[in-house]
Amino acid sequence: MEKARRNKGRSRQEQRRRQEQRRQEEYRRQEAKRRRSGSNKRRKRKKHRRSSFLPKLVFCLFLLTAMLGAAYLLLPVMCVKKELIIEAGDSCPELSDFLNWKSRTAKVLSGLGEDLDLNTVADHKIAIEVYGREVKSTLRVEDTIAPVVVTKDKTVYMGMDVKAEDFIEEVEDVTSVTVRFEKKPECEKEGVQEVVLLIADEGGNMTKKTASLKVSADDEPPVISGVEDLKVPVGGSVSYKKGITVTDNIDEDVELQVDAADVDLSKVGVYEVRYKAVDAAGNEATALAKVHVEPVSVDNITEDLVNAEADKILDSLFGDAAGSMSEYDKAKKIYDWCHERIAYLDGTPKTDWVQGAYRGLVERKGDCYVYAMTAKCLLTRAGITNKDIEKIPTPTTMHYWNLIDIGEGWHHFDTCRRVDGSTFFYKTDAELMSYSNSHDGTHNYDRSRYPDIIP
Repeated sequence: MEKARRNKGRSRQEQRRRQEQRRQEEYRRQEAKRRRSGSNKRRKRKKHRRSSFLPKLVFCLFLLTAMLGAAYLLLPVMCVKKELIIEAGDSCPELSDFLNWKSRTAKVLSGLGEDLDLNTVADHKIAIEVYGREVKSTLRVEDTIAPVVVTKDKTVYMGMDVKAEDFIEEVEDVTSVTVRFEKKPECEKEGVQEVVLLIADEGGNMTKKTASLKVSADDEPPVISGVEDLKVPVGGSVSYKKGITVTDNIDEDVELQVDAADVDLSKVGVYEVRYKAVDAAGNEATALAKVHVEPVSVDNITEDLVNAEADKILDSLFGDAAGSMSEYDKAKKIYDWCHERIAYLDGTPKTDWVQGAYRGLVERKGDCYVYAMTAKCLLTRAGITNKDIEKIPTPTTMHYWNLIDIGEGWHHFDTCRRVDGSTFFYKTDAELMSYSNSHDGTHNYDRSRYPDIIP
């Protein structure tokens, strides 16, 4: 029995020993398996690392290229300021003012020059080249300083209009300014009132100033100046307002009223003409003058009367055919009338062309001056281009005649009668000079004073 217990005990120990061996063998198998598995994983990882190196290299190169491209695109833009703000009136900025950092490659392409207006609120586009690329920037001119204003008081009369600018003595601002009333003043009643002025510049900066307005009543009449007695020949005309002015302490344009209802220019006599001027306040000024209507004479003849006489003669010369006649034919009829109808009379005064023409047209006698001035009047009224011309005077002689141009150049036109019967209608310079040279220089003239005459 004891022996059986010992055998049983040994059998259990053996059983535990074999179990322990099996566990150790299992542990060794597992350990070997783990080592084999780890080795495989390391081999796989190493192989994976070798297989993924090229894509990573390609990716890195791509990333580097992208970064360089981004730098090419962004670096110039980042170098140049998108906007530069200056105050109106400041000096023109330099290129460096537009850069965030220095760049030797930077230069201005356009927009920044002497013609740049920096005294007006505006945006100016500036083109700059940097790192080989063109970049746009904006130069913004702003006005942030309000105008400095000095005002002045003003006195007006009732009914006058005033402007806000009338109260400004001086304005100091770089940009242009506008001036307006906060409330328009009343100018229809007497008194002193305060006006409020609002002065704004281009930047919208506002200055508010006050001034004093005094409104007074106007009781001073206008002043009529230059009123004198007039002389006019019978049948003549009068410019009643010629030489007469009206001034007023307030109104700039006061109408001059003329009452000449009693004047009869067709009858010799002395008549009265009345002048009146009334300003806006109702103040009235008056003046009187006498009009002496006299018989027509060479001393009181007017250009209008001379022209009227010339028109009568032209009507008798041309009649209904005036519209179809050539200028040459008209000029020939005028020449013949002056040459045949005016008698030669030496010693006629040579100071007034109107008097000279009157002597030829009405009195029909006179010397070379009368002939020339009569032709001048008739040619002018007939619409023929003409000029006066005279001989270079000598101590004993002088001579006057005309030049005409009917579209073929200037020609001589001398209507004066000559003892030898010579006539000088539409003569060239050579033709007239041929006669002059053979008759003691009768038509020797200063060529520098006249247009070129057909040779």
